[in-house]
Amino acid sequence: MPMLSSERTQDDQGSQAAQLLRIADTTRQGGDLDSALALYRRAHTKSPNNIAPLIAIGETAFALAKFEQSANAYEMAEQLEPENLQALLGYGKTLISLDRPNLALQRFQKAAKIDPDNYQGFNGYGVSLDMLGRHDEAQKQYSKGIEVAPQTVSLSNNLALSLAFDGNFDMAIGILEVLADDPLSGVRLRQNLALIYGLAGKEDLAAKIAAKDLNPAAVANNLAYYRELRDLTSKGRARAVFGSPKKAQK
Repeated sequence: MPMLSSERTQDDQGSQAAQLLRIADTTRQGGDLDSALALYRRAHTKSPNNIAPLIAIGETAFALAKFEQSANAYEMAEQLEPENLQALLGYGKTLISLDRPNLALQRFQKAAKIDPDNYQGFNGYGVSLDMLGRHDEAQKQYSKGIEVAPQTVSLSNNLALSLAFDGNFDMAIGILEVLADDPLSGVRLRQNLALIYGLAGKEDLAAKIAAKDLNPAAVANNLAYYRELRDLTSKGRARAVFGSPKKAQK
């Protein structure tokens, strides 16, 4: 039976979309994110029911800090495949950056149920709860994630931050001090330890740790930021650190 013209057109468009995706992937790997994003959009136009271009648009727009565009792409991907883990996790992460923790919470909660062996669902779930001021619940989610992926530093880091937001500074410092002593620890981990000391009002210690990676002007800027955070509610602290762009140097 000969192929109908509409079927041939769909096949042609699908082939064109696949080719555009390959070119876009290579372009993104080469560092030209803006051109890659345009190519992914063309691929989506050719194959609107294919989730792959939408997820790629979401990832690339997020990397370019075009969070609304990222969210729109992930929303369409979720509509196509409501239980696609990659779409849910990406959408949740983008909603966090847009300071929409209630919506992010729904995606991470669903992701954690779909794949309880994936720590990212628990991590995002915890961040969303922290931004809503529900710190005890957040800490339980981080702990679940640690059970799944005990070597994942971001979970312990976020658990420590959650404890600090809630005023449990000694336990928070205890967690991050152990991690920060590791020679392989990165700048972010050390600066989060400095942040926790700053939240606790221990500015001398905060400055000492911050100075390991930052120049004196950046250290002074961070100390001023910590003072601003101390004036916020626990929920406000979490939203400032996790959701909106940070004034502290990283």
